[in-house]
Amino acid sequence: MKTAFQLLFITLACVLALNLSSCRKSDAHPDYPAGTQENINSWILDSMKVYYYWNTTLPARPNVSQDPSAFFKTIKYSGDRFSALVNPDIASSYPASLVHTLGFDLITLQGADGQVQTMVSLVVPGSGAAAKGLLRGDVLQSINGVIPDASNMAELTAAMVSAASAQLKVAGKTVAVSINRLSNAEDPLYTYKVFQSGRKTYAYLFLNSFEPAAISRLIEAFALFKQQQAAELIIDMRYNPGGSVPVAASLAAMVASTATEGNTFVQYRGNKNAGTRQSSFAAELNQLPSGTRKTFSQLAGYRLGLNRVYMLTGNHTASAAELLINALKPYITVIQLGKQTLGKDMASFVIKDYRTPQVVPKWEIYPMIYKLYNASGSGDYSGGLTPDIYADELSLLPLVPFGDVRDPLIQRCINGNAIITARTRATSAAAPSVLFDTRDQIDGQNHSVYIRRP
Repeated sequence: MKTAFQLLFITLACVLALNLSSCRKSDAHPDYPAGTQENINSWILDSMKVYYYWNTTLPARPNVSQDPSAFFKTIKYSGDRFSALVNPDIASSYPASLVHTLGFDLITLQGADGQVQTMVSLVVPGSGAAAKGLLRGDVLQSINGVIPDASNMAELTAAMVSAASAQLKVAGKTVAVSINRLSNAEDPLYTYKVFQSGRKTYAYLFLNSFEPAAISRLIEAFALFKQQQAAELIIDMRYNPGGSVPVAASLAAMVASTATEGNTFVQYRGNKNAGTRQSSFAAELNQLPSGTRKTFSQLAGYRLGLNRVYMLTGNHTASAAELLINALKPYITVIQLGKQTLGKDMASFVIKDYRTPQVVPKWEIYPMIYKLYNASGSGDYSGGLTPDIYADELSLLPLVPFGDVRDPLIQRCINGNAIITARTRATSAAAPSVLFDTRDQIDGQNHSVYIRRP
């Protein structure tokens, strides 16, 4: 069974295929036989000319006799990190990752003393890895009988993914942990809780993706937060790769204290063909599947009456997670705490061949189409969103569970409650350097924001 992460190419949002009537073969191309590389590549080029954000940079006469994957790379804008061409028959189009396959992530660290260790950074709740007792912060002594280090982690990771299994020797445990393929769908909301610190009540939740399944769980969490009269809210998205814009809008409706349903949630700015459009909270909520859709007033009923929210981020925070942070800023004070985000500030929709019969079957294009801006016109964060307060989770090892008050990010929320007026950075000499991170593979995949075509 595929996990939510595995389906990110098609379920990050409500995807609508582009009508190929505007992307048919141009008269400028010869009538290449169906199924040939020339025919496929001509279709790709014509499709990109219509909505691709950087369509003016497309070459006039590229070599259409190449393999389609190679051809696509040659015509993309040099600064485009996220557009993708995929085909279900080509495994490399949907590269698997460790967390997708086995339900956990790893990092290899080197401390100031030169010591190298490989540690579990994330375990999917309800996964086989979690059932076998694997915990965030566990240190691995061996993987499939091999001592891990920076030089062999890429190979060891690829082997685990390929075999869909792993034998892990964990420090402090006498028996090797045998882990098999992830068999359940991930719950996007890993955990939520209410805790006291000083005289304040804090609400905390760890959200790892924006899937429609998250909405009912978010409502469950906010009902508790409201019942407990939480005075501060911490939303942890340090590993969140993104997802659905309507789900992000749903969460924003519960947080944005001054927003109304007619207010702009996001601005989409494309090329001269795609144009610019503003989308309200109500318009985005209306795109949700009927079974998960809630009205703006229903969601706003869970608001906590706050004037600020803490957003915990890391280098892997991306896409709709970044969009949520930016989109909230016109409506509530956002204190971003952690590390700089990845910088996926664009949206896309899928282009397929909907002709009958299909001339170019199976191939799908996910081009970057829109730059994303908030209601105030603020955007252009391709370099990532800079935190107001810098904090490194690795300054305390081993890593503690998400939501543990010992976590350095949560500690900074508790100990730095004054509203931030200038960005601050607190470095930690104790924090080790990261030599290898299995989640980097997810960052390189096309997990940009997907939307319905207007």
